[in-house]
Amino acid sequence: MCGVTQVTMWKWLARRLVGGTGIQVVLDRRQGERRRRDEAVEDDRRHGDRRRPITTDLGEVRSFLGEGTHLRGELRFAGTLRVDGRFEGRSVQGEVLIVGERGHVEANIRVDVLQVGGQVRGNSSVARWAEFLEPSHVTGTIRTPRLTIWKGSIFNGMCEMPGGAGRAADATAVPQPTPHGRLRHE
Repeated sequence: MCGVTQVTMWKWLARRLVGGTGIQVVLDRRQGERRRRDEAVEDDRRHGDRRRPITTDLGEVRSFLGEGTHLRGELRFAGTLRVDGRFEGRSVQGEVLIVGERGHVEANIRVDVLQVGGQVRGNSSVARWAEFLEPSHVTGTIRTPRLTIWKGSIFNGMCEMPGGAGRAADATAVPQPTPHGRLRHE
């Protein structure tokens, strides 16, 4: 059949099936099914999010803790920090933290973006999103609005996902008891 004839036939079929209800019908050629227009757009958006890698650009790495380096203390940084060595301490605070495959961080983390390929032990508060790559091993509570855990990574702990925008509340805070015996973060 000619391409123009097929399009005309589908338009005619869509008008006959919908019958003036105002619903637009779309033929999904990948699956050979008909869907309402709003469902098609929503499904395509959801499938697109799954297929698109999140970490396309983490910015220029300004700081680097190289392999074989062991640092202890409290760490604060601006921009992007990549850790391929070992850091042990009380806290890590900054914008973008990348823990490489050979990196090891034992501290409470408070950053905007976190990408882990190595090992992290401690509570993390991530304002925008966190991503655990294939060889990673993460232990502790993480609080973030968006989390991606790739196949092959290990996550032992709890995840809290706030609904609102803005900086995520501090997952490293000590829970305070309420009069009813429940715990809450302040």
